[in-house]
Amino acid sequence: MHRLAASCCCFRSSATVPIVAALLLLYGCETGSDSQSGGFGSGSAGKAPAVNNDTLYSDGPRQIHQKTTGDGSIPVATMVDARPAALVNGTQINWGELRPLLNEAAGAEVLEEVIVDMMLQRQLESAGRVVGQQDVERERELLLKSLSIDPNVAMRLLEELRARRGLGDMRFQRLLKRNAILRALVSSRVQVNEEQIQRLYTIRHGPKRQARLIVLPDLAIAQQAIERVRSGRSFGDVAVELSVDSSATRGGLLEPISRADPSYPAALREELWALQPGEISSPVLLDNQYAVIQLVRTLNADNVGLEELRFDLQRDVRISQERLLMDELISRIMNDVSVVIFDESLRAAWKQGPAAR
Repeated sequence: MHRLAASCCCFRSSATVPIVAALLLLYGCETGSDSQSGGFGSGSAGKAPAVNNDTLYSDGPRQIHQKTTGDGSIPVATMVDARPAALVNGTQINWGELRPLLNEAAGAEVLEEVIVDMMLQRQLESAGRVVGQQDVERERELLLKSLSIDPNVAMRLLEELRARRGLGDMRFQRLLKRNAILRALVSSRVQVNEEQIQRLYTIRHGPKRQARLIVLPDLAIAQQAIERVRSGRSFGDVAVELSVDSSATRGGLLEPISRADPSYPAALREELWALQPGEISSPVLLDNQYAVIQLVRTLNADNVGLEELRFDLQRDVRISQERLLMDELISRIMNDVSVVIFDESLRAAWKQGPAAR
């Protein structure tokens, strides 16, 4: 559930960028599978084996088990497997043929979603809180606003996103309700102060610098990239040729950066502010990679006063904090839950997938 969406740069945090943050909520908190029951947080699709929920979802460390028959073999067929799923030119395709493939493609992901739904519902009830349709609609509005201020553009981006993530109507509604429950559970822990408001104002409206970036796997290749630029090659061409960052397709060009923006490494920001336009940096170590940057241009602060924007800044600081706390809550749930998996193909997907393990 806590998978991160890709950002424009391999090192940049997605939590501070509105559109990327919206993607994080979708990809990182996707909903459970479309089931016949349709009940949010039901934790089952159709009829499930009569198993004690305290065994399936305990407070202990996560465990993976398999159900066997008396002779130790794993049952591979059920009555459900024999049911037809489709007809192709009159030839029947049964669920037994589709199920292992579906499990391999998305089984672990969907199981994780359903687990989080169940555990969140329990926490909500324990806290004596209620999430209604109004809260769900608010999540949809927040998501659309984070995608674009233009309602038509926001709707188009949302439809594209849903298509990429396979979010049908039922899964999308479960996603929105999940986010509403998460927000209700973490809201009391959010504290907005003046320092946070000032920082966000500076990031959005203060002076900025725009740069081109090359990210490389080791120091030797970084030095080679610098030599190519110094020998007459354009920085953008070298970025396209060598950079392993997603910005390579744009010749390494980044959006303007604020010196106060923590979503970029401090070492990179300090190096950028030490350059003159056109200059390139020495290699900058970023975890296990090296970055080379070129200052393209400097931009002055705009003339919008903080007080004019205070309400929006307070709201956005709060939403950003809520998002981080929501993701932490999902991580805690998945770290603490114990899962018994009976289906062989689903168990294999669980062991290999992001939920592992």
